[in-house]
Amino acid sequence: MPVLEPLPAFPPTDADLLALLLVTTWSARTGRTLRPVPVGELSAAELVEFWADDQLEPPYSGR
Repeated sequence: MPVLEPLPAFPPTDADLLALLLVTTWSARTGRTLRPVPVGELSAAELVEFWADDQLEPPYSGR
């Protein structure tokens, strides 16, 4: 089980709360998780793997 860092002593910003909401919702919807590290330590490949959704429709081509 990973060791969790203590919460910061300052209140989270609106951006922090929004990020928490989005990541938590996406994790619950897809079952995917991120490594328990600061976001800046995640690789681009890890972020793409977490956020990519192979069930989405292809991009609109305008036709």
